[in-house]
Amino acid sequence: MNSSLREFSTEMLRSIPGLPPILQTIHLLGLVMLMASVVMICLRVLNIAARRQQLQELGLRLQPWFYWSLPVMLFSALPFFLARPQRYIYNPIFAIKLVALLVALLASISLLRHLRRLSSEAPGITARLMAVCALLSWLLTALAGRWIAYVDYIFWAG
Repeated sequence: MNSSLREFSTEMLRSIPGLPPILQTIHLLGLVMLMASVVMICLRVLNIAARRQQLQELGLRLQPWFYWSLPVMLFSALPFFLARPQRYIYNPIFAIKLVALLVALLASISLLRHLRRLSSEAPGITARLMAVCALLSWLLTALAGRWIAYVDYIFWAG
């Protein structure tokens, strides 16, 4: 898996002082931005938080934060993936993260679209199911992201 893009990413991460922790910090801030927006919307749909906020208004206000966090997270993680693709491709936790990420994105985007078409302030069972699915899958995505680094030491150490 040698390529000029891989060599560039590896060299960039090695030679620019402080770049890996800076990119990791940006990635985590993107996660905070994503989780804060989508979790708040889901909790409102489930009538757990922000009960005084109008559902559509809250969704419209937080939706840009959700969508802007996605490219922030992608571009902050890309150099690490390009520098060591084998670390991720052969890692079962990374596969779990990708599946959870796909489910989370589908559930979140479906929920946001559903909220735009909502005619009343009371979300139905469909919106509630999407909210629960989005919450659980984002949680699994975040947890799997943390465990990617540790799986090498647990299963392949020795």
